[in-house]
Amino acid sequence: MTSKWQWPSFLAWIPANWLWLKIRLALRCAIAAWVSSVLFIIPTVQVWIGQASFLLLIAAFLSPPVDPFLAVVEREVLISLFVAATWAFACLGMFLANLARTNTDILVPIQTALFSNGQYVEAAPSAILAIFIFLGTAILLYIRVHQGPGPYLFATLFSCICLITNLTTAALVPYPYYVLGRSIFIPLVFHSLISILASILLFPESLSNNFTTRVAAVFAPLQKATSIHLTLLRTKPGGDCVEEFREHINALSGVVAQSEAALGPLAQAARLLPSEVVYSRYSPRDWRPLQDLARRVAVRSNGMMIYFILIDPTRERFPVTPATTRPGTPAGTAPSTPVEKHSEPPHHHHLSNLLHRAHLHNIGVFESQRYLDLEAHVWHDPRTESHTTQTHNLLQESCTPLLEQCQSATGCLQSWFAGAASRDGASWKLAKAILSSALFSTAAKTERREKAKQFQWEERVAEIRNVRQKLEEELALFRKVARLNVVKLYTDALDPLDSPSADDSYLWSYDYNQLPSHRYLFNCYVYQYHLMRFADMLGELLDHVIRLETRPERRHRRVWTPKLHSLASIALFLQWIKGVWTYSDNVGRSASSGYEGEEGEEEDPDRVQHVDRDRSRDVELDELSGETRVGNGVVRDEEDDMYGVGLPYPKWRDPDALPPSNVWELMGRWMYKRVVGLTGGNALYAVKAGVLTTLMCIPFFIRGSAQFAYDNRFLWGIVMAQLTSARFRGDTTFGFLTRILSTFLGGAVGLCMWYICAPTTGHHASPYALGAIFAVCFPFFFYIRLYIPGPPMRILIFFVTAVLVIGYSYQDQYQALPSSPGVGWSVAWRRFLLVACGVFAAFIFSFFPPAFTLRRYQRTALATTCAELGVIYCAVLSLPTWTLGHSEETHAIVARLIAIRGKLGRLKAGKVNVKYEISLRGKWPEERYHTLFDLQMQISYSLSHLLSVIEHLEPAWTRALLSRTRFIDPNFQGDVLAVISMISTSLRTGSPLPQITPCPLVDRFMLKYHGLNVIHKEAEEDYGLPRTLTKETLENEQYLMFCVGVSTAFGIVGRLDRLMVAAKEIVGEQYHIQGLGFGGFGSGIARREGVPLGSRTSTRI
Repeated sequence: MTSKWQWPSFLAWIPANWLWLKIRLALRCAIAAWVSSVLFIIPTVQVWIGQASFLLLIAAFLSPPVDPFLAVVEREVLISLFVAATWAFACLGMFLANLARTNTDILVPIQTALFSNGQYVEAAPSAILAIFIFLGTAILLYIRVHQGPGPYLFATLFSCICLITNLTTAALVPYPYYVLGRSIFIPLVFHSLISILASILLFPESLSNNFTTRVAAVFAPLQKATSIHLTLLRTKPGGDCVEEFREHINALSGVVAQSEAALGPLAQAARLLPSEVVYSRYSPRDWRPLQDLARRVAVRSNGMMIYFILIDPTRERFPVTPATTRPGTPAGTAPSTPVEKHSEPPHHHHLSNLLHRAHLHNIGVFESQRYLDLEAHVWHDPRTESHTTQTHNLLQESCTPLLEQCQSATGCLQSWFAGAASRDGASWKLAKAILSSALFSTAAKTERREKAKQFQWEERVAEIRNVRQKLEEELALFRKVARLNVVKLYTDALDPLDSPSADDSYLWSYDYNQLPSHRYLFNCYVYQYHLMRFADMLGELLDHVIRLETRPERRHRRVWTPKLHSLASIALFLQWIKGVWTYSDNVGRSASSGYEGEEGEEEDPDRVQHVDRDRSRDVELDELSGETRVGNGVVRDEEDDMYGVGLPYPKWRDPDALPPSNVWELMGRWMYKRVVGLTGGNALYAVKAGVLTTLMCIPFFIRGSAQFAYDNRFLWGIVMAQLTSARFRGDTTFGFLTRILSTFLGGAVGLCMWYICAPTTGHHASPYALGAIFAVCFPFFFYIRLYIPGPPMRILIFFVTAVLVIGYSYQDQYQALPSSPGVGWSVAWRRFLLVACGVFAAFIFSFFPPAFTLRRYQRTALATTCAELGVIYCAVLSLPTWTLGHSEETHAIVARLIAIRGKLGRLKAGKVNVKYEISLRGKWPEERYHTLFDLQMQISYSLSHLLSVIEHLEPAWTRALLSRTRFIDPNFQGDVLAVISMISTSLRTGSPLPQITPCPLVDRFMLKYHGLNVIHKEAEEDYGLPRTLTKETLENEQYLMFCVGVSTAFGIVGRLDRLMVAAKEIVGEQYHIQGLGFGGFGSGIARREGVPLGSRTSTRI
């Protein structure tokens, strides 16, 4: 038998994207590009478009019509608006420069002026033009860096080309050459029209269909994840199955990560849904609730993994740092055996010994030793494996039926969403069906077709209802019966003391020595809770689908339009014009991959995108009245009564000035904030890039070099320097290397294509040969352009160079350009040389101040996300006492959690370029930063789970949860918030952390031992809940959620401890107290009261 051929790993993206859904997008882009090339090939059209007609080919690759119609319209309209505005700005610069010109002669032909060897170049006009180049470049690049990837990227790129072309050429002409911008604007308008028409006529796709396809992409991995869950439940977590168990956990993590990654494209597709006009069964507004449900399902799928991570025998424990002295070992004890020294003189190894000792410098010894103590005296249980296996088997018996129904539900939802587009019908299919029905169908055929559709609809609805009913029944059975299986180990040990009557609940007691540790029960409860929530959300999604299928107004197609009932609605409809940070499916750094082609943003490390605007809307300070407003209301001190004592709402203070006391001080403060805003990272980058561009334009403003710069297309180098210039040095270096390589390879491909079309001595290409080779190559080119993994700008430069070589060479045959670079080889080598000069200039300039490094960016951004986690932590704990209602605040918290996870994901993707930064200080500690990423991501998910528990707990159980976890204890909260603040501040400033901190917080978290009890026996308040554990309490669903909340809180506190150690790994420690800690006078300090080291202390969580 012949084995199936396997694609090499670097080509695996080819079969992975070989689907008709993706192939047709490549064909749409290829056809649109070929139409543009035909317009370029026709000599008459080419001459009419102007001397920059080759931009038709370049724009076809930079901005292909790969998106749905409305997204294409958005991007192309922005390109046209930006280029037109830049043209107007350049005309203003020409006008002012002409006022300063002493030698104005409008009778000089343009050809004569451009070949006058700089005769008309003057100092004053050149200075004005240079100022406009600086201002225009700074503004455009600030917009590019501030907006990030999305529709603004290529709009600013083409605007930079328009700006530089107009203002550098204007220096050579003795009068305002206003019409030059037309040669750039017209081909871009043609490209925009072709792209918009292609998105309408060639395999058109609505945003609604695109949205449902991306929802299906969220559920496809979840269907596989439920299958892995069933496998994990059937696999023994210990013994000989440890490696197999770990492999399944890794596979589950990868599948869940795929589902979470699909949420980004889903957010981008949902952004424009309210603005869509579509002929469909479903309104675009019908899909908006699905985005929130899909997010929640993805978070619950992450929560279901926690159980397997908790019981994994190979999971990572608290990082233990080896110390030079162990507890109980005298530090100064000499070895009993003399140490044999090396025969060589010691100075040969002096430097290496110093480096070795520096490398062995340990941090976090205090925390590590405390955790070792907890492991040895509190958490150690010799029967861990047997208890874990026993509860795991019980959990498998209880959860398997519900998991199987969840698997059916995810499969049903995935198939429904995947087929929604085909059932609804694409526009071209609808037109074909209507035409054929009008011409060829009879009444009988139409009736049969309608009956078939009715039968398919009834069958589909019956199947969905059947799945929903089975899921509901299995979930109800699980809540009442199946989930109680895991309680058997504990209920069997409960014996009534005096009476068999279950009503005498106060007589129930148990012997701790007969019970397994409550940790095993809590772990099972964690899985059961997230499984129930997962099933609940699948049920909500199925209900939403059933409503869409059965509502009478959704049975037939109609035209849906946006609701524009007021000026406010119109403002919302046009919000994209001034919107900041639109969602994108590949929001990330320049190394991120994606088919959109965006290179990535240099986002502000001092803020979390999508959060600050919400916070400013939710909470703001009225500077005149001094009141804090939340929404439209005022938060007064007496309203914030969280612990029975009124606490004022915290307010930031200017450390260098008192609050403004009059209007003048208020105006001065406003002006100060605006000025300080100009010193931010993005603004400084834009200024620096403007200076670089202006310096590179100087040859055009000097009479002796102006002609040489114009003839040799210095413009290419200037534009490439602008493209390569990035806020961070690592990104600039990466762009420098990739653009040189891509330009070289693209020039080689362009030369091959050109000389195939022009093999004769004169190298004149046949229009038919050129059109044929474009028709053959473009489908393959665009398949590569859209789907090859890796940095998008790398492949863009490759294709842009290839078509630019062909475009200039062919254009030279029919237009007498003022500065023709020649044909074929002459174009290619000039292009490569100028690109190399431009990117090298950007690379060198990146070392000049203000210099920004990715190393500092990563550290500062992690400090910001850590501080934001502290804000979210406080918001979650404030939720039970918030006076404005849970739903509004829950939505705000969820939005912030999504935003912080998005920023962490972008940080993780952006660290790949750190290795390109040249540093004399040594290697970047990538693994240590990776630990920070993972811990903060885990904390964000844990906060989501805690939020879910608090939402579903009754008030009495919520107060009991906050009491047991010490989340309403000001002393403990002071420690927690101090830890978060210290970590954030140290990462932001790079200052070392104290050697002794409130960590480990877990030690303080377990101040009193509760075990399975809800209320501690010494507690004064019981909130109306039973103080003694009973069978009814164990079987209460509120008790299950209470236990999940305790476990989640323990996870948050434990991860904060690990986060502290991870931060110390980066910034180090300070403030050493000799003798404090283990082995010194602190070693004899006993543990706190309330935590006796008895026989059952190992059962604590």
